Amino acid sequence: MDMLVIGRPLGTDLQTVPAKFLPVDGKPFDGSVASAVGSGDPAILWPQVPLYSSSTLAEIERERDFSKRRPGVRPPAIPLAEQTARRAERQQFAASVSEIEIDSRRSHPVVLETGSLGDAIAAFDKCNRDSLKDWGVDPDLENKIVRPVWAVNPSDWLFSTDYPEDMLVRGKESQVEVRLLIDATGKITKCTSLSHFEEEEFNQITCAKVTQRARFEPAELADGTKVPSYYTRRIIFRVGSH
Repeated sequence: MDMLVIGRPLGTDLQTVPAKFLPVDGKPFDGSVASAVGSGDPAILWPQVPLYSSSTLAEIERERDFSKRRPGVRPPAIPLAEQTARRAERQQFAASVSEIEIDSRRSHPVVLETGSLGDAIAAFDKCNRDSLKDWGVDPDLENKIVRPVWAVNPSDWLFSTDYPEDMLVRGKESQVEVRLLIDATGKITKCTSLSHFEEEEFNQITCAKVTQRARFEPAELADGTKVPSYYTRRIIFRVGSH
């Protein structure tokens, strides 16, 4: 999940702002500085907020490093027992949280006294499960998948020449989360682009190019059966290097 916080106390000169959950043993995570449309109040967006202990995050990062070092090799299956244990740990981690510390100003962090996030995350997960049904994905089948959908060529999805020309001229940027439904043969059957920003052109370009260029290997059960599932990826449109 992403986390977006808006408010004047978040004003900062930093480009990225770290936050962390307390009092749990969680690793700090970095967010991007933005501003609210209309009010102009400072805002910070943290993508893919981790709800795991430092040790479990280290395991997940090792798995990601494998994919980065060997981008052309599909990662191994993750046993169902391990997936179940991680889901239970995530829920326990959320239940143990009582505060979020935001270091927008190093000497005076902003602290949100949230109380336990256990009920909120349980409701969030139920909403996700209901959303899967709305997308046409079977949540019970998802829980049996040991090898998720694998993107064969994500580096070839979009290029700098695909940046919408009018958005480039105006210096507009965006982060688009693309959600793809993948059938049991690896074919894209539906693309949905979700953006935190107003400009619809970023969404349209993303879905058009990804549907045209992306290739996948389908999800698999423990016995090797290939099944339909879904895949998400974040696409960042950024002008220049900063």
